[in-house]
Amino acid sequence: MNALADLSPPPLDLSFQKRGRQTVLAHRHVTYPFFVTAPLRGQGPTARIILQSVSGGLFGDERVAQRIAVGPDASAVIVMPSATIVHDRRGKASPNFAVTLHVEDRACLHYLPRPVILLPGSGLVQSIDLTIGQDSTVLIQDGFLMHDPQGFAAAQRHLDSRVSIRDAAGRIVALDRTKITDTDIAAGTYRAFGSLWLLRAMHDGFYETVKDVLSRLSGNSTSCYWGMTRLRAESGIMIRIAAHDGGDLDIAMTEIRNALLTAIAV
Repeated sequence: MNALADLSPPPLDLSFQKRGRQTVLAHRHVTYPFFVTAPLRGQGPTARIILQSVSGGLFGDERVAQRIAVGPDASAVIVMPSATIVHDRRGKASPNFAVTLHVEDRACLHYLPRPVILLPGSGLVQSIDLTIGQDSTVLIQDGFLMHDPQGFAAAQRHLDSRVSIRDAAGRIVALDRTKITDTDIAAGTYRAFGSLWLLRAMHDGFYETVKDVLSRLSGNSTSCYWGMTRLRAESGIMIRIAAHDGGDLDIAMTEIRNALLTAIAV
């Protein structure tokens, strides 16, 4: 576990609870650099939150953490409409960004940040730690892209990213580690990469349904590659995407995420 996730309280600390037929934001602690809207409500029971950063990105030596809890039977969607820019470290340590998600029994959470943008000379240490209860559904998207604005001097970037998923008893469901630099992808044409994690009990035929839907999506473009992995104990899937640039990645992740939501409803 990342020590940053244990900061008390972290700059962003949200707790959702079921009250009657609706999910409410029962607890909110928000300080710099974050800003959140009041829950947006549609016709259903889900609370939808828009999360923004007012800092202009992540800088060297920064330590930032988020903690989000969803209580039994509650349903929440966390949307981050703006990508986070990771700036040149300028000789400092890489910023550290830690996310802790705790989803209790029969609850639902969609955690949907935009891909981070790694500028020349930047570095990022990132972790997402999820604990998921029984009969719950969690959808997480995560990604990054290398961006070289005109006029910026070439400088090595690096990303160290970890995703850890455990059940309520503390048993590991999935553990993923990504470490990458400019050198690792210098020979390829793909500069943007993303992952979609869907955690839920899989019913018979779900994988085939998802593959069928995704095979039809992938025929629309040659700008992306994707691959799907089944998680242990029929607990979900992870889809990895490689794209030429951030625009292609954003389109692909949106289409695949919508396809997963369609498959869940089948």
